[in-house]
Amino acid sequence: MADEVERALDPVAPSQKRGHLDTLADHFPDWQSSTAEAPPPPALSAAELVEQLLRRVAELSAEDRARLAGELQPEINAARTGTHHLELWKKLGIDGARPPADERNWRLLAVLVEFYTALDQLAWTLWRNFGVKSAFWKESDLNKLAGPYLAGDTEVSSEQVRQTVERTRRLIAAILGAPGRAAADVAGQHASQFSPEAIEVAARPKKGALESLDAVSWREYKQRHAAGGTAPHLEAAVQAALARAAEDLIGGRVR
Repeated sequence: MADEVERALDPVAPSQKRGHLDTLADHFPDWQSSTAEAPPPPALSAAELVEQLLRRVAELSAEDRARLAGELQPEINAARTGTHHLELWKKLGIDGARPPADERNWRLLAVLVEFYTALDQLAWTLWRNFGVKSAFWKESDLNKLAGPYLAGDTEVSSEQVRQTVERTRRLIAAILGAPGRAAADVAGQHASQFSPEAIEVAARPKKGALESLDAVSWREYKQRHAAGGTAPHLEAAVQAALARAAEDLIGGRVR
């Protein structure tokens, strides 16, 4: 080939040979370009890779598809759940490598929602029955928030759900803690009015010259009982004491 090129350039003036050779070189790859690596194919997105995989899965046998599904399922679960379950796993003492089981998650969620709904309704009904004049009242209903929240409605935030549950938790804690305080308050009030010592102290100034202290004390007791010792009086006192104790606990007031 070199001889042919040389013979073809014989008629050409020496000053013009370089231009002819450069033009000829454009039609032939040089040694360096012939060994250069081909450019890499364009990178595919994750969605495109999954699409290609799904198209190729149809070519697999049923056995191979089942095996592939078994290998991919843990990765799919991990990708779906991320790391949100790890904090819960720590509280429950579960190995962090185990992904949540979707079906059982939903079953447990349904049980917990039913339990919470019943407890929430009972707690706020009791609070209304206390007849308290308090600024602490139910601001939102979890039943109306949970559905949109689980469905991904961005108008319902995690903080809004948390605050709703926290408000009911505080109320339940207050109602459970109130009877102990209320019992002590009612017992103290009853003793201050109806103990023998208190009756005698109140009866002594009312005792006539010809009356016994026991007779005057009995009359004093009957008057006090009629004014504040009957069953309706005690029930009202217990309700009022429960309301005060619950409000103190909700407000964090220590006494």
